[in-house]
Amino acid sequence: MSVVPPELVLCILEHGYYTSLHTPNYTLLKAAALVCKTWSGPAQTLLFRCATKLEQHNIPIFRAALLSSAGRGTALGECIRILEISIGGTSNGGLGCTPEDFVILLQSCPQLYELALSITEVHEFEEEILKKLKDVGKKLKALTLVQCGLQSPILFQLLKIWNNIQFLKIEKEIAAWPWRTAATPVLRRNVDAEELAQRPGAEVCLYELALSRIPTSDVLNWVLGSSTDSLRILELRDIPGPAHRAILSLHAPRLRSLRLAHYNIHSAALLRLCTALEELVIYHVPTHFPLAPDLPPTIEHLSFRNPNHTYRTTLQPIIKAVDALPSLRVLTCDKNAEQLVGDYEILKAKCRMKGTEVIVSDVPFWVYEDPVKVHRFPRTHSVSNFDAMF
Repeated sequence: MSVVPPELVLCILEHGYYTSLHTPNYTLLKAAALVCKTWSGPAQTLLFRCATKLEQHNIPIFRAALLSSAGRGTALGECIRILEISIGGTSNGGLGCTPEDFVILLQSCPQLYELALSITEVHEFEEEILKKLKDVGKKLKALTLVQCGLQSPILFQLLKIWNNIQFLKIEKEIAAWPWRTAATPVLRRNVDAEELAQRPGAEVCLYELALSRIPTSDVLNWVLGSSTDSLRILELRDIPGPAHRAILSLHAPRLRSLRLAHYNIHSAALLRLCTALEELVIYHVPTHFPLAPDLPPTIEHLSFRNPNHTYRTTLQPIIKAVDALPSLRVLTCDKNAEQLVGDYEILKAKCRMKGTEVIVSDVPFWVYEDPVKVHRFPRTHSVSNFDAMF
């Protein structure tokens, strides 16, 4: 096996890159790196491609590997496309890296594409740190803010220096005042709409925005300030109220994909505004509010889940939705849908008649797709996206 060309070895390892939970198979890659020299290079390339859960116990080891030598350390650092790291503290009470070490690590990852940050016990970055981060984050396209303080301005600081970000995920509630200055250091409320409209927003042109918690209207308005013509994918794991819907209404007609964790009267009102939608993803089977009447006829991919924590005993809302969508190409569901044998057979028969492909997916609903631009939905979490992440 040692004479197998490195290109073929890479293809073999890519085939087994993901575990059943769609996380990198580090056990496989570590073992492959020890087989022989021919396997070591391709295996290390994939092993260091995604560096996750960097905390107190493994940050020194990771840093030592990247700074071990000018040749080897540089080569490993250039493999890294995805970095997930804790700054300040960690979720279990340990220590993450310091802002200064964070800068050094980013300097060692010149090809970094996606960054996930958990920030605790650090309210904001100092100006000197921001200047250095601006230089080392020029190739970043995707940013996930996993954790930060409710009133922390760190999101605003990072988006101001990294206006190349196109994919943004915010997993915590943010209520800080986006336009804070030395003269107005505290949160101001009850600003009239005319004044708010004149305030500058973020300069990032987002292609995708995913919100686990919807921030305040001020924050949402600031984040989307320059994304009216660019936003194509929106994911909401919280319910959009009237104030948030008013902001999102400016972007809704250009959205290609909408992902909703909850479907109710407010979600339906937003869905009606998405007149060019190609994909709708819902994370349960909606039974309390009808789905079919508000579906844009442009939808080509409909995805739904029937998870155990919100298990439904009927697929009738989905069956009616399939009838209402003339352009439907693909229907994606999870294995729980197959357990509803009667409704599932009806659903498959409807799809056969329309020429719609049915995909049963085992990808957990908490696994995000790869942050890449889409030619045609559904988008995947796959090694086929590796070449697009540069």
